Order: sequence, then structure tokens, then C-alpha cells
Amino acid sequence: MTSASPAAAAASSLIRRALGLCRMLRGWPGEVLDQLAAVSWVGRYQRHEQIMADDPQRREVLVVASGCIAVDHIDASGQHFLLSMYGPGDITSLIRLLTDAPFHFGFHAREPSTVVHLPCDAMMTVLDAHPILWKDLCLLMLARTQQSILLQQQRSSGQMKQMVADAVVQLVRARGLDTAAPGAVCVRVSQTELAAMLSVSRQTVNKVLQALCQAGLLRVHYGRLEGINLGRLERVARGEPEPH
Repeated sequence: MTSASPAAAAASSLIRRALGLCRMLRGWPGEVLDQLAAVSWVGRYQRHEQIMADDPQRREVLVVASGCIAVDHIDASGQHFLLSMYGPGDITSLIRLLTDAPFHFGFHAREPSTVVHLPCDAMMTVLDAHPILWKDLCLLMLARTQQSILLQQQRSSGQMKQMVADAVVQLVRARGLDTAAPGAVCVRVSQTELAAMLSVSRQTVNKVLQALCQAGLLRVHYGRLEGINLGRLERVARGEPEPH
């Protein structure tokens, strides 16, 4: 019996660690995570590199080990839309657990990223063998649905300041920067991308960002937001008045 090469052993260790740190999976039994780790593989991507470019319809769940990946969509005219972002500890592409749904979106790395690819068939086998684990998946999807409904409510009621503030907060969390010191947070996102995520005009996003900038909650630079005060932005996102 031959032992695994150092590279293979390192990849196996990385996969197991990433699954154990994933917010949805970390409460699962160790033997279940071992089973999933055994059939998973690691992808390493440079900034802007497309994930699953060789087979966009491949049914795999993605767990972010490091970096940041984005869900994107290109319409019939070739226009690119950024839909959401995920960082270390996040799991995405869960919709691919469905066997009869076409996938009209893709993924790319926002920065150098390491991603664990988990085959959907293996995930379904585990879920069917341990039905209680469906609870964690359902709770996560309910939370994301609630976030989507909140966004629609804010858009329909014209709460643009809350909507933009909440989007920036979610981007900070996706980058794993929510524990950073106030004013020390920076996220790479353009106003055009932010507008696409929120389905509003770039002019609307620019107006709100300028107001947040004047209030001292962040600084706007080309292609990025800097000096983000997460605590104050969270209050704005919740519609709470700022303390005097």
C-alpha cells in the first residue's frame, strides 16, 4: 500500500478543514465530513478566472476556503451582471442539487481564491442517509430567501439608502471582514457592479454612496469602497437612527 504524495495529503487536509469551517457544514458529524472530503477536489483560481469554465452545467456545490467568488450572469446581449459574492466559510451553488434545472449563471474569482468542489450526487447521498442534515440546508436557504425578500421590499418602497447599505454589509461579511476595526474595511466592487446586484441604476447607487460618504460611513474610490464603518452601516441597513 503506497502513501499519498505530500501534495495530495496537503490537498486532502485543506478540503477537510474547509468543510469543517463551512458555516452550514461545521455541525455535521465528523464521519460525514470525512465522506464528503474523500470525493471532493480543490480548485485554485486567479482573479477574474471563471470557475467550471470547462463545463458550466456541472453539478457541484462550492465551498470557499479562501478568497472571494462571485455569482454572475451574462444576458443575451452580452451584458454582465454580478449577482452575489461569497467568502471563506460560505457555501454556494446549492441550487445544483436539483437534477432537472438548467443553470443560467456562473461563478468567477473576485481575487485569488481556493474553492472546494463537492459533487452534488455525493451530497445528495449523504443528505438522504442522514435526513436530519437537511435542516441545516433548509435554514440556510430560508435565510437567503428572507434576504432576497427584504431587498425586494426595500426596492419597492424606495428605501435605497437601506438597500445599498445592506448590500455593502453583505459584501463585507462575504469577505470575512466583519471583525475588522471600524473604518479599516475595504471591498473591491464598482458602482456598476453594485447597481447590477441591486437591479437599480448606477446613478441611484452613486447618489446613495455619496450620501454615505458625506456621513463618514465609507470612502468611494474607483472600483472599491474603503474605510467602511460596519457598525454604523448595519444601523443604516436596519433603518435605525444614528446616535447623536
